[in-house]
Amino acid sequence: MDIGIALIVDICLLIGSLWIILLVSERSIFNPSLWWVALHAYCVTFRLITLNFGVSSMPIIGIQSDMELVKAAVASDISLLAVVSANLFVAYKNTHKIAYNSSLTHWSQLNPRAGDLISIFCLTIGTYALIAYNSLSMAAQARGANIAAMDIGSFDKSSYPGMIGGFAIQGALIQCAIHGFTRWRFVLLMLMLAIISINPARTGFVSAAILAFMIYQTRRKQHSHPFKWALGVVLLALLWFVYKPISHGIIAGDNVETIWAQTQNYIQDSMGSGATLDTQFLDMQATYMAAADESGVRLYGANLLVLLYLPVPRFLWPDKPTTNESGLKLTSHARPITEVGMTPNMSGEAYVEFGWIGCAIIPFLFMYGMQTAYLRVNSLGITSAARWIYMIFLVSLIQVFRDGLIALFLYPFVAHLAMFGWVAISKLLPVNRARVRHLTPLYMPPKSKVDALKPNFNRAWTYIRSNGIDPK
Repeated sequence: MDIGIALIVDICLLIGSLWIILLVSERSIFNPSLWWVALHAYCVTFRLITLNFGVSSMPIIGIQSDMELVKAAVASDISLLAVVSANLFVAYKNTHKIAYNSSLTHWSQLNPRAGDLISIFCLTIGTYALIAYNSLSMAAQARGANIAAMDIGSFDKSSYPGMIGGFAIQGALIQCAIHGFTRWRFVLLMLMLAIISINPARTGFVSAAILAFMIYQTRRKQHSHPFKWALGVVLLALLWFVYKPISHGIIAGDNVETIWAQTQNYIQDSMGSGATLDTQFLDMQATYMAAADESGVRLYGANLLVLLYLPVPRFLWPDKPTTNESGLKLTSHARPITEVGMTPNMSGEAYVEFGWIGCAIIPFLFMYGMQTAYLRVNSLGITSAARWIYMIFLVSLIQVFRDGLIALFLYPFVAHLAMFGWVAISKLLPVNRARVRHLTPLYMPPKSKVDALKPNFNRAWTYIRSNGIDPK
């Protein structure tokens, strides 16, 4: 099989998968299967198209034959079919079942007072960390201004200042979730998004923007989105794609002419054989899989052991192992996986862990859990802790698809620590129902047919009593 045949097969599977998913589930931004299809289209299908147009892999990735790319495409297609199978299985299980009971229990409701306090705290320390110790500070230093208030020593070399800086946008999102997108809260959200957009690691901005849109849709009680929103997302993606060289230029202190030239070079490199990894995720997956075959390595889940020592700061443990242990085992002079910072995609990691069977089982189990959770929280409002947690895991699907299963545990609990803190504190505090009336769930189906008839019975009984009618 060559690249051309792999492209034809992939396009047919992509169209068929999308058709089946839309038949058995909703066209909703909250549907995780549609997220997987979109990510597959960008990382796999689009890359196969560019390969057929002659856009070769970057030499530093270490691709040695087209068959390695075809093998990676086959693994990704198997994972796509596993996602469709999980969707069909969940739909079949719930065909003859009553809708999930979405009535809220005390522990499942978010406490708005706790959310206000958490958001104020996060906005305070998060904004300070963003200004003093992150990209904004580096951009100011490049222009001769030092806005860092204090020297934090080796702590600055850890990932904690960046994580604390992320609290700021989480605080703004919590405010919008509780009180809505009022004028000043919307301005606050836009300001936080503008500050974090300077960071070359664009994931924080993308995740925050998507979460803001999901909160907006949840408060408006809308699951589907019109076609104009899809066009807007495409345009935003194109603009954000070229913003990477712009943010690098801002941080480096370059002038407008230099930034414009760098942006043009970046676009030309992305469309040619150039020096960007942003369109070559399939190539990186292929070199992971080829390296595993050459060395005969199968990890069988050992890559997740890094979660045990992850909370220890590196300045306390300078020799702490990295989170990319699989990359260290597979890297070589011909395939510099760790030096380049390659990512395996979930299907590539599943292959390295368990072989071909892993490409089917791991995505199936992951999407089965996500799709089941989607059905359970689909009718809940923004007050629901379950829906809040689901949205965090859903927006983390971008990282999970790119980095593998370790991101499923690492990204939601680290990058969105403040949001999970709101859930944990709300579970420990009593619910003040007077303060959550504006956060009512979207729909609360009755537990039984008897419960469904109770409102009509109560109204009839009230009418009989008020008019003095003898019930006999």
